Amino acid sequence: MAEKKAYPTATEMDYPAHRRNYAGFLTLLKWGTILAAIVTAVVVYAISN
Repeated sequence: MAEKKAYPTATEMDYPAHRRNYAGFLTLLKWGTILAAIVTAVVVYAISN
């Protein structure tokens, strides 16, 4: 019988796909942070005036 594994081993993982996903996450994080900073600046400016 074939043995079922709960988690893949290092040789079974798709590392190029992992790198693509991680790069997309960093891009999303960067643009999300920039957008949050702009929105925060506008809100602080609106509150202070």
